[in-house]
Amino acid sequence: MINNGIARILISVSDLSESLEFYRDILQMSVVTDNLFESEIIEQLWNLPTGTTAQSVCLKNDEQTTLLELIEFQPHSGKYIRTDANIHHYGLFGIAFRAKNVDAAYNYFQQQGYKFICPPITYTPNWVPVTVKEAILFGPNQTPIVLIERLTEPKPVIKGDFSIILDSAQFVENLEEVTNFYVDILGMNKVFDQVLPPGMIDDILQLPAGTQSRMAFINKPGSNSPALEFIECSLKAQYLPEVAKPPNLGLFAIAFETDNLSALIDKFKTYNIKIISGPLEISSSGNKQVKAITVEGPNRVNLQFFELREVD
Repeated sequence: MINNGIARILISVSDLSESLEFYRDILQMSVVTDNLFESEIIEQLWNLPTGTTAQSVCLKNDEQTTLLELIEFQPHSGKYIRTDANIHHYGLFGIAFRAKNVDAAYNYFQQQGYKFICPPITYTPNWVPVTVKEAILFGPNQTPIVLIERLTEPKPVIKGDFSIILDSAQFVENLEEVTNFYVDILGMNKVFDQVLPPGMIDDILQLPAGTQSRMAFINKPGSNSPALEFIECSLKAQYLPEVAKPPNLGLFAIAFETDNLSALIDKFKTYNIKIISGPLEISSSGNKQVKAITVEGPNRVNLQFFELREVD
């Protein structure tokens, strides 16, 4: 059903230039596309008001096919998705990048005025004998950016200061619902699912002491795309997706490529998965065309599924 794990991570931005300075110039990703959307298409795809325009810039690193898509909608609301949100609200949380030196990155970003959810913390997970150092900052548009450095040998080779996207994280109310969707319906693979030791991630995610947490990672078998990370905790929360959509600003959707969108739509209908919009034909570069839908995934997260077609 799904070709290669996460295809795109979508962020609504207030200023493309500012966001490019962060992801391109600091995190050292490369721009691969820069497109203007047709108003009619984005209005239908994201249920936006008539006359809305959008410019999209996609970036990637050298090792993964996954794209980070920055979209500047005009007009946008000026409201950040995470302005009034708690860390553990159900929905998309942040994006994790591998870092060469988390302490150096922390000092740099502090000097540049970025705020941190969590300063560098060193810990060793109980399920694998690997020690890591982790910090979380608010990037542009108040998007949580997780920086992770492996301290245990063998350390990965990193050409610059940052390299691959490790995962895209979500807080969820029910991990069983997540498993049913991503594993049973989409055919992905759960590579990890454990209840965490008490307090293990409380300081990292600013959770109250003693919060009970369970974590799972899901990915496409054989894919080097970022994993989907899911965190279920004992705290009750609100659903962030009520505001996690354009024209608000921040991380708002994840996209997956399929080679048979029609069959996937039929499967979604069988399982009563809500299709928010589409299918829509979206012109792309060269001789390729994209047909896409938007659905409401587990925890009301916006998910986009698209099929890439060759056209004459």
